[in-house]
Amino acid sequence: MNVKERAKALNETIVALRRELHANPEVAQDLPFAESVIVRELSKLGLDEIKSGQGKKGDGPGHGVIATLKGAKPGKVLALRADMDALPMAEETGLSFAATNGKMHACGHDAHVAMLIAAAQMLSEARSELAGTIRFIFQPAEETLGGAEPMIESGAVDGVDEIIGIHTGNIWPGLKPGQIGWKAGPFMAATSRLDVTFEGKGGHGATPHQTVDPIVMTAEAIVQLQSLISREISPFDPAVVTIGQIEGGTANNIIPERCKLAGTVRSFKPEVHEFIKGRIKNICEGVASTARGRAIVEFKNNIPVVTNDEACSHRVRDVVTKTMGSEYVAEVALPTSGSEDYAFYLEKIRGAFFFHCGSFDDAAANYPHHHPKFDINESVLWTGAAAMTAYALHWQE
Repeated sequence: MNVKERAKALNETIVALRRELHANPEVAQDLPFAESVIVRELSKLGLDEIKSGQGKKGDGPGHGVIATLKGAKPGKVLALRADMDALPMAEETGLSFAATNGKMHACGHDAHVAMLIAAAQMLSEARSELAGTIRFIFQPAEETLGGAEPMIESGAVDGVDEIIGIHTGNIWPGLKPGQIGWKAGPFMAATSRLDVTFEGKGGHGATPHQTVDPIVMTAEAIVQLQSLISREISPFDPAVVTIGQIEGGTANNIIPERCKLAGTVRSFKPEVHEFIKGRIKNICEGVASTARGRAIVEFKNNIPVVTNDEACSHRVRDVVTKTMGSEYVAEVALPTSGSEDYAFYLEKIRGAFFFHCGSFDDAAANYPHHHPKFDINESVLWTGAAAMTAYALHWQE
């Protein structure tokens, strides 16, 4: 199969699927429409197995999909993964197919699904050339960082030798529309959500000496946390501590019983990440103790670093160069401090995550991910589908 030309021919199909999903966004684990579209399209392809209802978490039903295609030749098992979920935000793109339900595909997952379905179609057409088995993973709840682990528990990577994933949009600067960005080693940051509750003794604002003020504790802790990265972490170990939320008090003249803050911790080395978390706990508890109060420090949604296998990353580069041309591939200069629960797959098996540049030539049309005007250059969606297809056909050579 001439993957490049076949993918180009399928671009209109990819766009139509992307628009159907874009107009009907769903969030977190609750994805019955996306699941139905995926099953509908995969059912046309003569795959060996399609399992819906996967990735169940808690009491709700699972809406992930795991499908299998066996090639005509013997070989290993490769998994290809796409995430499915949207964001709980209203769309402001003005597109004819814009969502109107208060939710939005503002991170490109609609395109991920459409590109992977197109790759499944091309690989089913090239079954006679295909060595080994392909596992197609359509995963819910990436945005809430709770989707990968339930899919793994559903058997998504059982028996898999290697996994490849893709992210479209304009996360990494310097790439041209349609290019495939690769990078060996750390690619996306580890992240943890930080929640701290400072507890004190409330009272009247006119008599602060009779209280233990949790707002003052919170303010002092935030100031001290700002120097954690600049004075305790090596400048050669990138890391971020951001406090994005403060909640406390009910009136201007009342000192409350408690005050809360929430933030995010991001880094690229496990040991650095754990050190930062430990120091945050020490600082918050120390500040509270000095003020005669108490701090309850919690870390949630702990996601490891997306670390690309070196050999897999170089194969992505080489396969795309061979099948599509050197103009369609570029090395990503720097990792991003954004996070991805794809990291959990890479803890289980070797693999790589690569970037598909979905930006527009007109820079004014490019909005960041999670922005209400975020959009994707649909004319280049075929390159993402082509890259996954080409890799599946040639990764064992």
